[in-house]
Amino acid sequence: MIQIERHEDVVRFAMSTRRSRLAGMSASAYLVGGVLIDCGFPDVAHEVDRLLQQETLRGVIVTHAHEDHAGNVEAVARRGIALLAHPDTLAYARAPARLPMYRRFTWGEPSPLRSAIVSFEPEGLVLLHTPGHSPDHHVVWDASTRTLFSSDLFIGVKVRVAHHSERPRELVASLRRVLALDPARVFDAHRGLLPTPQESLRAKLAWTEELIGRVEALADTGMPVERIARAVLGARDANDFVSIGEYSRINLVRAVLAEAGARVPASDGH
Repeated sequence: MIQIERHEDVVRFAMSTRRSRLAGMSASAYLVGGVLIDCGFPDVAHEVDRLLQQETLRGVIVTHAHEDHAGNVEAVARRGIALLAHPDTLAYARAPARLPMYRRFTWGEPSPLRSAIVSFEPEGLVLLHTPGHSPDHHVVWDASTRTLFSSDLFIGVKVRVAHHSERPRELVASLRRVLALDPARVFDAHRGLLPTPQESLRAKLAWTEELIGRVEALADTGMPVERIARAVLGARDANDFVSIGEYSRINLVRAVLAEAGARVPASDGH
C-alpha cells in the first residue's frame, strides 16, 4: 500500500504492508523536482514498479543500503531510470547479505542489483554523507528551499536500540552538520514532515550526547554491558527479543564503547 501526501513542492509516498504495519513500521520515498528519493522495500515492489511507470523521473537517489530504502534498486536500474547512490551503497546492493528473519518478515528480501546503472547529477539536490545510522548513510539537501530529506538520520529523539554497525559519535557529528545548514523543513523516512525540525534534531543531538557520557561513565566503573544497558536505556523490549539481539539496547551500548576504543566490560551473565 502506498499513501500519498502532498507538501507544496514535495510528494511523500508512505509505503507499508500488512506485515510491516504489524511490526509498527512503514517507510517513505519522496518526490521533488522530478527526482525520487529512495525506492521503498521489497514487499511493495509491485506498487513501486507502477509508480516508476506513472511518474516522469529525472532519476532516483538512494540514501543508503538498508532494504527499506534501497529495496527496489534493481527495478529502478532495470527500467533504465538514472540512479545516484554512494559506491558503498551500490556495492552492497549488488551482493546483499542474508537479512535476519525479523527484517525479512517486515520488509521482504531484496533482489540483487544486476542491471547496468545510468548515472545522473540531480540539479539543485546535494547528497551529503551523514554516517552514524550506517556507514554509507546520506541525506539529501535542497538549498533553494532549505529542505532536508533526512532518511534515517533522525527516526526519533530517543532511539534506544541499534544495529551492530551504528556509530553514535558519528551520528552526533552528522546531526551537527545538518543543523549548520539551518533547515526550514525536514522530511524523515519514517515520520514524514517533522513539525519542529530544528528543535527535533537538537533534542536528538542532546540526548545522544548525554547517552554517550552516561555509558562511558558507567563503563569506567567496570559495570558489565548488560547492566549499563538497563541503567541507561531501561529494560529489554520486543525489539531485543524479536530481532534476537540484532536490534537492541546492548548493541547501542557496545557501539558507544567501541567508538571510544574502550574494552567492553564483561557480561554479568544476565
